[in-house]
Amino acid sequence: MSNMKYNAIVNSGIQIVERVPIPDELLSEDAQVEIAAKKAAGYYTDGVVPDENVLSTIKGRNLTD
Repeated sequence: MSNMKYNAIVNSGIQIVERVPIPDELLSEDAQVEIAAKKAAGYYTDGVVPDENVLSTIKGRNLTD
């Protein structure tokens, strides 16, 4: 969940007891590009937020695959 959605929920008075990240083993290899971009854009992570250098090294599969 993005921080924007989280903040809207909390500011409306709903209590969130625990934020849980999606475990890496549940994410397909194809989803790594999208998940890294979402974390960099403000989605919740209890790990390191990827910077430009990290994002530039993540590659998805080729269109021919």
